[in-house]
Amino acid sequence: MIDSALAQVKDPKVNVLIDGTELQGWELRAAWDDFKLGLKHNNEFRKIAIYGNKNWQEITAKIGSWFTSGEIKYFDQLDEALHWLNK
Repeated sequence: MIDSALAQVKDPKVNVLIDGTELQGWELRAAWDDFKLGLKHNNEFRKIAIYGNKNWQEITAKIGSWFTSGEIKYFDQLDEALHWLNK
């Protein structure tokens, strides 16, 4: 879905909100797929806000920032995540 959406835009620079509040875990295969997606679209993400409620999600945001040119931040409050994305 992300591939087709970004393919429609010339020189995309997008902000992304990931809602991980109902995410129970992360399988290795899914983590690998997400990592490859991030590398493929690395320069197209301006900001990525991860809204969650688990410590490992905050750690994931920190690790993800090593592999993406955009900013990645973790939030435990949705309104703070949205405010940051819209600045």
